[in-house]
Amino acid sequence: MKEYMRILSYAGDKKHLFTKAVVLLTFSVLFSVVPFFVVSVVLNEFLGEAAPSLIWLLGMAVAISACLLLKNWLNGLGLDASHKLAYYTLAGMRRRTAAKMLKMPMGDIQSLGTGAAKKNFVENIEEMELILAHAMPEGFANLFTFGIVLITMFAVDWRMALAALATIIIGFIPVIFMMIDGLKRMTPWYAANQKMTDTIIEYISGMEVIKVFGQQSRSFKKYSESAEAYRDETLAWYKASFNYMTSYTILLTAALLVMLPVGILLYLGGTLTLTTFVLSLLLGMSVGIPATRIINFLPQFPQLKYKAAKIESMFDIPDMPEGNKAAPERHDVAFENVTFAYGDTDVIKNLSLTMPENTVTALIGESGAGKSTVAKLIMRFWDVREGSVKIGGADIRDFGADALMDRISYVSQDDFLFNVSIRENIRYGRPDASDDEVTRMAKAAQCHEFIMETENGYDTVVGSSGDKLSGGQKQRICVARALLKDAPVVILDEATSFADPENEDKIQEALSRLIAGKTVIIVAHRLSTITGADNIVLLANGELADQGKHEELLARSALYQKLWDAHQESMDWDIGGGENV
Repeated sequence: MKEYMRILSYAGDKKHLFTKAVVLLTFSVLFSVVPFFVVSVVLNEFLGEAAPSLIWLLGMAVAISACLLLKNWLNGLGLDASHKLAYYTLAGMRRRTAAKMLKMPMGDIQSLGTGAAKKNFVENIEEMELILAHAMPEGFANLFTFGIVLITMFAVDWRMALAALATIIIGFIPVIFMMIDGLKRMTPWYAANQKMTDTIIEYISGMEVIKVFGQQSRSFKKYSESAEAYRDETLAWYKASFNYMTSYTILLTAALLVMLPVGILLYLGGTLTLTTFVLSLLLGMSVGIPATRIINFLPQFPQLKYKAAKIESMFDIPDMPEGNKAAPERHDVAFENVTFAYGDTDVIKNLSLTMPENTVTALIGESGAGKSTVAKLIMRFWDVREGSVKIGGADIRDFGADALMDRISYVSQDDFLFNVSIRENIRYGRPDASDDEVTRMAKAAQCHEFIMETENGYDTVVGSSGDKLSGGQKQRICVARALLKDAPVVILDEATSFADPENEDKIQEALSRLIAGKTVIIVAHRLSTITGADNIVLLANGELADQGKHEELLARSALYQKLWDAHQESMDWDIGGGENV
């Protein structure tokens, strides 16, 4: 109950719909019971000295019909209120989840994984609709009705009520065993479901690699095994539950098996009237209906708790602390004794580094040296463990998130494009930009020409993650977006990694426009693109190995010489393995 009331808080000012739904549904169920009383009244009239009149019987028939009509009408109104409550709650949960992710460190978001994040955003939340719209309001309505009918039975004849209650108590025994068994099976069932979801996402996302490397059989086997494991867990749960469900359904609706012989004995003994006997039997038949519905909804309550815990586990992750300082006037970037770790492993170790305004600083090093991590720490995707990252002499942790992001343009090797038009993807850099400004930035980024060759020009929808465009085209659109933002600090994280030589030249030309007069940090993919940098920072195992201009590092750094020779060798060989001439 505590979990449910906490979840209802996401409905905001619509929480009152819960009370409305329960009241309407309770009256709906009660109106389904009232006809039994009408039937007992009719029977009592027939047992009297004078037969009832036709008009009176028609009136009773109208009363029964009215009860059934009211039952259906109130049920419809109740379900309408409960469904509105459910969808307001789900929308509130999704808004809260989205808002939480904006405040979380990027590392925590990435650690969730695409499958888990999708399951939280879509499946776990959507699956709660049945619980919110039906299980809770209808469960409470049937619980109230069950109590009212049971109290009425005791008021009519306590002996017959005890006979009915005995059957119901026995019927709850398999329910208890079903709940215990279900709680044991829930965790492995959800684990199998999560594994299947992750495998499906991996299978679809990696389809190109699967086909290219001829791994169809191996990958399909992995997918099939996860689907079969989920199937087996589901069928085993259903099979076990079916036996319990059959038992309690029979017992809860079999009150007559006990009530009938007890009632006959009491009637023959002269302590029970025929009218009371019949009314008790009718009420005994009706009490099983809400009892069965209550039990049908019971297994969903542990699921509600489980799903809520999964969804809200994200809310327990600490928010990225946010300051309130305005943006700095200067835009030099400095690392002061910075140490940062992914988990327990340090990837940046006591790094001190200055990147002055109006200069180009290149970050290079072997794979795993920490280049991209340095770039992302400037963006405050994570907070440093020790030391500080500063812009304009102020710790970036003291800035508001918007103030920090307004000062930085970021272009990475895997920059994301939304499944909207090219125009809107570029305009994402500055939403209030005019169409002319978008076009001007596209021309500056050397992508206007290929845009005009697409089916609908700037209105062409790029597809999921921009999959209708080549890697180089996507990167040029990302450069155009960064140009449009016109931030004073520019971070280029291997921004030409997907480009062929021709496109790389075009991107470099666009980048030269982007970086003019700014503080520029480049994570280098090809060393030839950063030989003119004002300062080249050589990282090794998260530490500063050396820094200086290209010629200086060539002269004194064995590691830089090694990287340069490897780069030159790669440039001397074409894709087919032959030397360029």
